[in-house]
Parts: sequence; C-alpha cells; structure tokens
Amino acid sequence: MSLIVNFLTNPQAADFVQNSTCQVLSEGCLKAVGRPTFTLLDKTATKEERKYSATKELLYQSFSMAAFFALIFPIKRNTFKLLKFFPQLKNCDVINAKTAKEYQEKLKQVTDKTMLTKIKGANELMSIIASGIILAVVTPQIVTRLVHPIMNKLSPDETKNKLDKKA
Repeated sequence: MSLIVNFLTNPQAADFVQNSTCQVLSEGCLKAVGRPTFTLLDKTATKEERKYSATKELLYQSFSMAAFFALIFPIKRNTFKLLKFFPQLKNCDVINAKTAKEYQEKLKQVTDKTMLTKIKGANELMSIIASGIILAVVTPQIVTRLVHPIMNKLSPDETKNKLDKKA
C-alpha cells in the first residue's frame, strides 16, 4: 500500500499527470488497444467485419499518435516565442529569449514563483491549443490518406466495398 501512496504523491507523477503531451500519450495508447479489442468482442458483426474494423481502428490510432508526436515536439520547443503575446508576462526577461536553449536558461533564473507559474501555465495553454489543432484538424487529414490505401491492400474487394457502404 505504501508503494502506491509513494507513487501517487511523487512530484514526477504529478508532473506527468499535468502534462498535456503525457495525457495524449496515455489516451492514445488506451484507444489503440481498447477500441480494436472492443470491436473484436462485438458479436453483432461478422468475424470479417470485426477484423476489418479492428485493424482499421488500430492503424488509425497508431498513425494518429505517430503524427501527433512528430508534430507536437517541434511546436512545444518553440512555444516560448509566443509568450510575448501574454500581457501578464511583459515584465519578464524570459520572453526575450531567441532560442529554446536560451529560454531554458532564463527560465532557471526566474525566482518569482508566481511568475514561474504564469510562464509554465502560458506554455501549457499553448501546448493544449496546439494539441487540439493537431488532433482535430491535421492528424485526421494525414491519417485518412495513409489508412485507406493500406486497408484497400489488406482486404478483399467484396468485404471492403460491403463495409464501406455500411459506414
């Protein structure tokens, strides 16, 4: 029991839970495993329909996570450049950073806890907005163009045509 309590009260666990990228990772993993599993367990569809749907869902979720992480890390490295648009941070030297390395160095020098919280909050807000745009707009466009050709090659024409008409 103390092992669980120690884990839950650990500062790194709290940082993990509060990080939007880690939340997307955990949700994406659950979707990549859970959705195909529940699709395969659904007895109202035929075995071929379940296999087709589960494979398509697994590919879609896996490609979505890969696309998300390919896009989010370059964006997160550069969100500090947008801090100058937050009026609460106008008196902070951190917003004048030119590179990610310089930003990290200046961030370490911030001694005011309130200002540090504002900076981290602004960065996380921008990360959440970027995540939303990536997951709702960009990723579906990329993944749809990848999954359909793969599914066309994996499934026989009759099954594919029958399933696509149902959807």
